[in-house]
Amino acid sequence: MAGGYVGKIGFINLSNGEIREQELDDSLARDFIGGHGLGARILFEMQKGGVDPLGPDNILGFVTGPLTGTPVPTGGRYAVVCKSPLTGGWGDANSGGFFGPELKFAGWDALFVSGIAPRPSYLLVTDAGIEIKDASHLWGKDAIETEEVLAKEIGDAKVRVACIGPASEKLSLISGVCNDKGRYAGRSGVGAVMGSKKLKAVAVRGKGRVTVADSASIKKLNQEFTKKMKEVGFIQTLIKYGTCGNTVAVVGSGVSPVKNWQLTGTESFPTVEKIGGDNVIAYETKKYGCFSCPIRCGGITTVPSGKYPVKETHKPEYETVAAFGNMCLNDDLDSIFKLNDMCNRSGLDTISAGSVLAFAMECYEHGIITKADTDGIDLTWGNSKAMVAMTEKIGRREGFGDVLADGVMVAAKKIGKGAEKYAMHIGGQEPGLHNATFFPGRGTGFVADPTPGRHTAASPFTRGDVNASAGPYKELQVSGFEKYQYTGKGPAAAANTNYWQVGASAGLCLMPVVFSGCYPLLELINAVTGWDMSMSEVLKTGARIQTLRQLFNIREGISPSDFRLPNRMAGIPPQSSGPLEGVTIDIDTLTKEYREAMEWDPKTGKPSDSSLKRLGLLDLVS
Repeated sequence: MAGGYVGKIGFINLSNGEIREQELDDSLARDFIGGHGLGARILFEMQKGGVDPLGPDNILGFVTGPLTGTPVPTGGRYAVVCKSPLTGGWGDANSGGFFGPELKFAGWDALFVSGIAPRPSYLLVTDAGIEIKDASHLWGKDAIETEEVLAKEIGDAKVRVACIGPASEKLSLISGVCNDKGRYAGRSGVGAVMGSKKLKAVAVRGKGRVTVADSASIKKLNQEFTKKMKEVGFIQTLIKYGTCGNTVAVVGSGVSPVKNWQLTGTESFPTVEKIGGDNVIAYETKKYGCFSCPIRCGGITTVPSGKYPVKETHKPEYETVAAFGNMCLNDDLDSIFKLNDMCNRSGLDTISAGSVLAFAMECYEHGIITKADTDGIDLTWGNSKAMVAMTEKIGRREGFGDVLADGVMVAAKKIGKGAEKYAMHIGGQEPGLHNATFFPGRGTGFVADPTPGRHTAASPFTRGDVNASAGPYKELQVSGFEKYQYTGKGPAAAANTNYWQVGASAGLCLMPVVFSGCYPLLELINAVTGWDMSMSEVLKTGARIQTLRQLFNIREGISPSDFRLPNRMAGIPPQSSGPLEGVTIDIDTLTKEYREAMEWDPKTGKPSDSSLKRLGLLDLVS
């Protein structure tokens, strides 16, 4: 087996208790790497199209990559994969922390879970094997309590736990999977799938290690990258503040949406500095870094007093601050810490939770819903007390919270009365909080990626907007583009996103791989595995992964017309003031040319037979 892999996959059927292991084939590993790439390959073969996302036949995978658990920078991530109950198509989410590496240390590259347990259960995964354990006493506990109880029961403070909170138990379609008391695989509704299986947690403890092919080269590459990243301003901001460091700037420039995507700019949210990075890190008590990460952008924060005291919670990320801040016109930072902690405990994805509150506030403003509908809660813009009260209800599916618990698309259908006009989603998923009217490439990624609305998936597409490469390789270099140029960007967008498919599947963090421009991805993969990959093979592998995710959606009956950018997000009509005044983007041309570059039919989304043959997917599809 190549370096970086432990060579073993576990399959668990919760319905009948069957547990089996299978060797990871070398060619499968090289062709699909790991993470969501390997996950897509396993699910496409083992799972039929059309299964109920919340039924026993939907397979839930926890998948590491070859760089997970190795000394490479940011080699700490894992993916959760399944059919998404939120979009009805391919679903994945990934998380950092220490759970992924621990799974490798216990001897497993991946776990795939099917069936539904007869009672609440958890998996205990160790060097000795996998056990299905009773979790009846954990059902109803929040995600952080669950991790603490399991550590005591197992008798090992170093056990790593991926678990769900009450929102996932109640099958909220906007819930995720928690590890390390606040790192989240938050998107695609993966928490609801875990809850539907009555799988409360996966607890892992391993004492092995991950073998690498060339440790001397890894050490040298690490040193070189660590030196180079000191010259990258974006990385230095991450080190000081975390992802929330640019909140004030991105609101002012128009990058970040305000008031449910209606507005942009500081004039629309003049008190944004109250939720800015300096004020956030004032509550930071210690830095937090994921496994093998020199950036350490995370932090543990404490709000000692005030309306919403919070003890030791993970520092809110940019997306969280924007979702509960400018999206809702809320400048009460203490409430944002509280809302972040509530979501971490209940299992709610903060992007979707903040977005559904903003949606409800706009419906309330227009009289579509009233206090009689909202259980007496006054959902006016910026009302932090109301936001806290309603988020509590969403997490428990109580009262009007039950209406909002599955995201804006489902809520709009339940409410009716024209509420759909204010439901900002793409294919059922609330988008990451970056304006496509500022970065048109964001719009391409939001619409054309098989996981719609995803900020991480859309990020590589934006590199062409600013003439920056996603990596230090000639195949990725771009120049001469205008930001609002709509033709000619397809091939660059395809190359950048294919590159990221390999980085993500390898178990790495988006931030250094895509945004530093100097991450030695190819060299690190070869040093860990012992392969002799070229950049052309990396891009072909990324295209294979991306195309298989697309094929999953095609099999589920999803076409390009199902993933549309809401008019408001495309600048239709354009904003009449602010930094994006007068801007309307041509998202149709951008997505058409991207799909053509990927060799997918722009109208049907179907990959060509020649591309399937070139990528080695034709037999699998047949």
